[in-house]
Amino acid sequence: MNEGLSPREHDEMRDLVLAGTQRVKPAGRHRVPIVAGAIALVMVGGVTGGALTTAALLSSDRPTPVSTPSVTTPTPEPSPTPTSPSPAPTSQESEPAPSPAAVPAFGGDCGATLTDEEVDGLRGLGMIRSDYRWRTGANDVLGGIDCVWVSEEAYLTATVHLFAYPESVVPADVRDAVAAGCVDSGNGPAVECVTSGTVDGTWLLVRAYGPTDQVSASGVDALYAAAAARLGEHPRATPATRTDQWWSQPDCAALAARIDPGVYGYERVAQLEPTTSDPGARPEAIVSLARAAFSCELHFTSGSGDISTGEVVRIDVVPGGALTFPTATAAEEARTVTVSGAQAVIVPGLDRYEGSGHVIVATDGVNMLMVTPDVVRETADALPLTQVVFASMSP
Repeated sequence: MNEGLSPREHDEMRDLVLAGTQRVKPAGRHRVPIVAGAIALVMVGGVTGGALTTAALLSSDRPTPVSTPSVTTPTPEPSPTPTSPSPAPTSQESEPAPSPAAVPAFGGDCGATLTDEEVDGLRGLGMIRSDYRWRTGANDVLGGIDCVWVSEEAYLTATVHLFAYPESVVPADVRDAVAAGCVDSGNGPAVECVTSGTVDGTWLLVRAYGPTDQVSASGVDALYAAAAARLGEHPRATPATRTDQWWSQPDCAALAARIDPGVYGYERVAQLEPTTSDPGARPEAIVSLARAAFSCELHFTSGSGDISTGEVVRIDVVPGGALTFPTATAAEEARTVTVSGAQAVIVPGLDRYEGSGHVIVATDGVNMLMVTPDVVRETADALPLTQVVFASMSP
């Protein structure tokens, strides 16, 4: 990975809910050769195990932190005709149905937690909130919120992260792993300071990283106190209640076995065994540890002998996550596409620190499906595959 980033920053970059693999797409299209029958994969795990290639990180332009998107009207775009049978349209197709009783902390609005001025006061160098471009629904079905501020003038010199979830959905391992105070970051004269606690049934954590002369335990405690005081201004956070319409956890090997690899232009497809680093008990892992989101990586290959070709496609599923589908349709650059029986759009990825490729988002009105093709492919090339995967999902 980038030599200038610490392990903590690598963990920060794993932040995707769900997003799956949010890769930077290169200008040209090519297939990756596999020498001696193997493919070299360099990955960084996301919240649900997403990845960024090192080449993608190095070639991307440093992005401007993302603000919450304004509503735009997507431009319809025709999609390839699926090569596998399509499901009949469902009664859920016209309008997403929110999961019952899902109430995110702070009303699901990061702007209601802390102001940029309060966060900036921690270190005195401009800090700006960097929101997701859209939401997968994984945090929302848990009743949680995940907010980030980054240094505006000096790239990732400092970050502030806030998490808030109903105490009932936070694994004990995550709570127990929090050590209040500051520790050396292992990346020069910088520290990471953390404080956490439970306020009226909501577990709240504030974490800051930055230079030792500007980030302190007392400063992080002040941010925690400010956010905690505002919790009472919003309805108490509660997770969604699972219904019979929620999809089950996908069996990745069985899913691969049901797919004709020709739908993506290859001869073979198999589940790619996880190779990403384990986020452990960090709060970024809550959505996966609480089983709010599931992912599969499918490895498509062709050829034989010493040289073959291959690509990896990431599948992410959020049972009950359709309540946030409108944030995808409202995202900048969103464009409507056709997946039979679903509402679907192609939207930019969710990485809040680097540039992002695009992902297909589809919903049956109750659940959310995200399909992220390999960096070398146009996103729309994965529409026939998305149709097959969508038809394979079941309660």
